Amino acid sequence: MAELVRGEASESDEEQDRHKIFAAEVSGEATEEEDEDIYEQPSTPSVTASIYRNNLLQCKLIESNIGICKALTALTRNFVVDASRQLLATDQMLIKSQVSLQSAHTALQQAQRNTSQLQARTASALTSSFLPTIQLKETASN
Repeated sequence: MAELVRGEASESDEEQDRHKIFAAEVSGEATEEEDEDIYEQPSTPSVTASIYRNNLLQCKLIESNIGICKALTALTRNFVVDASRQLLATDQMLIKSQVSLQSAHTALQQAQRNTSQLQARTASALTSSFLPTIQLKETASN
């Protein structure tokens, strides 16, 4: 029974006899103890053809991985750049709002001091007598 490799169609009966794909041929899949090294095996036409096809498959996989990596990097970069711009704009708006609030706070403190002074002066003015006390001398005419 032949093993099927996804994305690869068999072209002859010779290829159907292949039962192994060596993990050493695919980057990131090799383990040093379990996998056989294809470069130490004697070279036969079917093994050489298998290596060539797997290398083509590996090249296609690498190309696809590079394309996916570039697309993912571009997507991430665009997302981060857009988010950074929005955060920068928000940060600038918050700084402007903070400056405005600080100015308003200072103005309100000054208005409160002025109101306190005005209230004290008004209280002082209302409690003082404007007219001097007039004392009438009674005349002894009676």
